[in-house]
Amino acid sequence: MKLALPLTETNEFSLHYGAATKFVVMDVDEATRTVRRKLMVVPQGSEPCQWPRLLHAAGVDLVLAGGMGRGARQHMAEHGVEVLAGVTAAAPEALVDAWLAGTLVTGQNQCDGSHSHAHSHGHGEGHHHECGCHSAD
Repeated sequence: MKLALPLTETNEFSLHYGAATKFVVMDVDEATRTVRRKLMVVPQGSEPCQWPRLLHAAGVDLVLAGGMGRGARQHMAEHGVEVLAGVTAAAPEALVDAWLAGTLVTGQNQCDGSHSHAHSHGHGEGHHHECGCHSAD
């Protein structure tokens, strides 16, 4: 099983899918509850619509996300990638450990509803992203 988590430039869990600059993919063994391998997936551009294709190509089964809009979730589903939204902020390894242990707590998907967010990518320029993938949520 491969889990993917959206990350910021500083490798912290990104609460908003559309603001992620990369994903960490963790190949997990559910029987032993361990992470076998980690892989960083970084796109050539920062377009969130690339993620479903890239994550599918990396063999990802499930994305753990804080917030992901309806359009982005649909795009993931079209590529055979499941999404668990509403994940709260924590270290990526801690989130995967909690998922493996069956103790991962989720709340409300932060991108449910009709809105968008402004995000900073840490290099001084603000970017505006929809939580979905070219769709109005």
